[in-house]
Amino acid sequence: MLLNALTNYLQNQPSSADVQSAATQAVKTADSTPSDNKDDPSLGLYTVSDRAVMVSAVAAEFDVRALKPEEFGAFQNRLQEFGLLDREGIQALSLIHTARLDNTDNQPLNAKDIVDNAHAQALEPGASYSQKKQVHLLHTLFSNLDSATPQQQKAS
Repeated sequence: MLLNALTNYLQNQPSSADVQSAATQAVKTADSTPSDNKDDPSLGLYTVSDRAVMVSAVAAEFDVRALKPEEFGAFQNRLQEFGLLDREGIQALSLIHTARLDNTDNQPLNAKDIVDNAHAQALEPGASYSQKKQVHLLHTLFSNLDSATPQQQKAS
């Protein structure tokens, strides 16, 4: 039965000639697009995802490498508002909340480093699957936020 399913799958795959003609057609289509309006995203092959726009908006407002303790609540609310943080993410965000409470001198927190350290610890044996998943999702989000932070904001 498995062999029949595999055979059926392989028979329905395009041949190499079909793939080459499709690639040639795609190149011709891309070359034939009008170049007079370069700001129109529908003309290009790449469109920006909604998530990337949301991450950029949050990164423009908050710097995860210098997050002020009094900004933490607004930061969390903005992540939830834009749909970048779910219930599991909120639980994982408790790592930064705990570090914020331990910060007695009110210095800005490097939340990215806190999440990086938690991610490294979660990769070690003994961490539960749910903990690994929560920290991994938060690590990905904070890495995206860090890379989307404007350069002038990082310099200040």
